[in-house]
Amino acid sequence: MSIVRIAALACVAVAAAGSAAAQGADKCAALAGTVIAKAQIGIPSGDAKIASAEAAAIAATMAAPEPTVSYCKVLGAIAPIDPAATPIQFQINLPAQWNARAVQYGGGGYNGVLITGLAPLRDSPPDLTPPLARGFMTYGTDSGHDGAKLPEIMAFALNDEALENFAHASYKKVRDVAVALAKTYYARAPEKIYFFGGSEGGREGLTMAQRYPADFDGIVSVVPVINWVGLQFSGTRTGLAQRDGGWISPAKVKVIHQAVLAACDKADGLADGIISRPDACLKSFDAKTLRCPDGKDSGETCLSDAQLKVAETIRMRFEFPTRSLTASRPTPPGTGAARISPTAWWRGRRGRRRRCSRCSRRANRRATGTTAPVPCVTSSRATPTRIRATSPPPPTRNRRRRFPR
Repeated sequence: MSIVRIAALACVAVAAAGSAAAQGADKCAALAGTVIAKAQIGIPSGDAKIASAEAAAIAATMAAPEPTVSYCKVLGAIAPIDPAATPIQFQINLPAQWNARAVQYGGGGYNGVLITGLAPLRDSPPDLTPPLARGFMTYGTDSGHDGAKLPEIMAFALNDEALENFAHASYKKVRDVAVALAKTYYARAPEKIYFFGGSEGGREGLTMAQRYPADFDGIVSVVPVINWVGLQFSGTRTGLAQRDGGWISPAKVKVIHQAVLAACDKADGLADGIISRPDACLKSFDAKTLRCPDGKDSGETCLSDAQLKVAETIRMRFEFPTRSLTASRPTPPGTGAARISPTAWWRGRRGRRRRCSRCSRRANRRATGTTAPVPCVTSSRATPTRIRATSPPPPTRNRRRRFPR
């Protein structure tokens, strides 16, 4: 074969590749303005509309910016049902060489930031190529609010629909829109759909498994924020404790850190700057050893009484103040609320109420020092829970009728 013919074939191949790229770009751009009817979304929703669609490229590997993989970058929004709610923004990435699979990215914090679906998966090896570059269709959402436009980070929750979108609805809606868009662009739905998220995104993943299990073929939930109520109450408790002189400066945080290391680092047999036995450290370290001489804030090397209270508050596990959340567990003597483990809820150790016997009712009356009728609640271990006579009776549950087997 002559050199001239080889050169001609090369030119033809380059021209063909350029023509295919141009056709792909045109096909991508044609998606702009596409409306996905609300009927294609599995839960109540407004229509979805594609705001823009343009050809883009991403590095094929993490090692170097070249070569690249082509994809179609799609931006759009799902209209709310409530006019006072904000639209759900989303980004969907359609690779030119699709492997017929899709990955939905979870969010983080309180969301409010558009998740692009372009980044490596959370906690993945640094050299692992992002899913999009490996042929996966990827997508993410802001969960229905823009945090930068809110006066407070949680202000979106003042709107019922926005709160529901954050809780679960936006991820389901965007998932259905992504499937509909794949059918439009590739003429077929994804064969496999995965959800991957960590922290808040991990909570989203577990929520998808609970509410919409048929929508996903696999879910990865990394360090999920599943005890959401306990987290919020615990954070509020810590914030309130830091008022009125309780705030601990960064310099004092370092002082506490060094004192904890000195007391607990060697407990595992190795002084390496890592505390491997945190439970034992609760007994080994006493924050009062850092108390300022007069209990007042007199410098960055000691803690005032108010700051000591904050340090102890942070160390203590959270106790729900409402008995209806804790009545299924024994109440420590001298306290009005039962303690609850941070993992009690997702481990299913809530206990169940049982009908009290006469002896347990008498025991409760003796414990409270009254002759008046006292409500009785027992745990799953049949241990009577002592309840103050002044407390209202616990909420009742609807008992399901048991049918014979």
